[in-house]
Amino acid sequence: MEAKFDLCTEPWILLRRGVEVEALSLLGTLRDAHAYDALAGELPTQDAAILRILLAVLYAVFTRFDPEKGAFAEIGDGDVAVARWRALWALKRFPVGAVTRYLDRWKDRFWLFHADTPFLQTAGIRADERYKPVAQMVAHVPSREERRFFTERSGDAAQSLSFAEAARWLVHLQAWDYAGKKASVEGGSPDGRGGGTGWCGKLGLVYPTGKNLFETLMLNLVLADASGRPLRFGAPTWEDAREKEAAVAKRERIPQGYAELLTWRSRRVRLFPDAGGDRVIGVVSSYGDIFKKENTFIEQMSGWHMSAQGGKDHIPNTHVASRAFWRDLGALLPQSKDENPDGKRKRIRPGVLDWIARIDAIDGLVNLCAVGYEYGAMQAIVNELISDSVALNAKLLKALDAAWQKSILDLIADTEQAVGALGRLAADLDRAAGGDGTGAGNESKEQAYFALDEPFREWLVKIDPDNSSLPEARNVWKRTARRIVRKIGAAWIAKAGDVAFVGRNTEKAGHLRGYSVSASANMKFEAELNRIFGGIQKDGRC
Repeated sequence: MEAKFDLCTEPWILLRRGVEVEALSLLGTLRDAHAYDALAGELPTQDAAILRILLAVLYAVFTRFDPEKGAFAEIGDGDVAVARWRALWALKRFPVGAVTRYLDRWKDRFWLFHADTPFLQTAGIRADERYKPVAQMVAHVPSREERRFFTERSGDAAQSLSFAEAARWLVHLQAWDYAGKKASVEGGSPDGRGGGTGWCGKLGLVYPTGKNLFETLMLNLVLADASGRPLRFGAPTWEDAREKEAAVAKRERIPQGYAELLTWRSRRVRLFPDAGGDRVIGVVSSYGDIFKKENTFIEQMSGWHMSAQGGKDHIPNTHVASRAFWRDLGALLPQSKDENPDGKRKRIRPGVLDWIARIDAIDGLVNLCAVGYEYGAMQAIVNELISDSVALNAKLLKALDAAWQKSILDLIADTEQAVGALGRLAADLDRAAGGDGTGAGNESKEQAYFALDEPFREWLVKIDPDNSSLPEARNVWKRTARRIVRKIGAAWIAKAGDVAFVGRNTEKAGHLRGYSVSASANMKFEAELNRIFGGIQKDGRC
């Protein structure tokens, strides 16, 4: 096949500058990263996947090339890793010469169509059946035409993709593709099964963003692990000589470094152009190489927790669509010694946060993004796309501010207890009126978390461990949370009205039989808030 669409020089990556969105090539994106605000693809998951491809190129270049010396130099120890990073950060842009030389050397691996080495694909694979419609690659377009009601693409627009669009969705598919049956290809899995989602689909990605794309890439360019040793970098998959073999059958092998993991080919894919040769109309996708997700600590964008099965392995954290990112700050902040009395870490935060704390290059706020999918049954469908963020002072990511970290986590726990008390209040009132309490309890908690979301983010942003008063900050949030939860509780009592007052259907009110249900439930609710937050003193302090 004739080589077509050079990803190094053809525009395909979408970037935002102000309100304008432009498409740049791989080389152009890295050359001008300092001039653009951020990636601007069709979905946050697409941006995250392309961010990882860009990082893989940077690892391949700058773990081997010293920008200060302008010469080849490997990273030998942790001090060199930090010095290498600081030299790049000081430039405020990537040295285009080094990036250009690297991409020129591997240019044959960056053609979207190529006889032997098409980008992130396997040349020559053939499905037992005809290729699938290209809409199967596009995450927000149902592959079945009759289900395309409220999508951004339909009709002819869903039947084909430009080469640029196909390149973006190819990167997305390799990172996030759902599990389930895939194409049965010659020499591949006989039933088209096995392997689960793409690697990113197994994670709850967390990554920092900066003032521009250069800063975002640099903040995620982790060159040393939490212990200070240089990270195992390895090489991107396009440098692997085995890719020329066009292996079809899925293999079980362990990633040898982070650059390999960033470019992991979880699917054997082949794109098919139309007769005119300027649009992509079909795709074959089967399972690619597999490995166990447990203890894959070279991954830097995910936190880890101890497996419930036996407690010997760590598995990646994942995001929950119904849970705001700030409620999981405990997975992002440093651990205290009290958390691990036996010396074995129960949780491990994303390595990129340890790196940010180590380099100490951010003065002020850092924005942390959370991106992921919540999959459905057997991970064979996508239920929810998750995209959230939280801004906090970068100093809070350091172990030096343990008192602040403990206080913030204690306040989050207190807030969740207060929301639980609200849920019990609403459930009691609903049962008194003849309901089962479940729906009212869940609805009230959803209302509370929605109302608490923006105030908590605003409160967190204002914390500066060097200048803020810890007792004052604690009291501010206690008063805020208590006021919000009490207001919602009052609305539920008012809504219950006379039905709850007389305790109709008291057999469902349980221990509230024979009392004014509203008054009794409210007294219990207030008592719980007093226990959680403490009494309000005359000067307004908690």
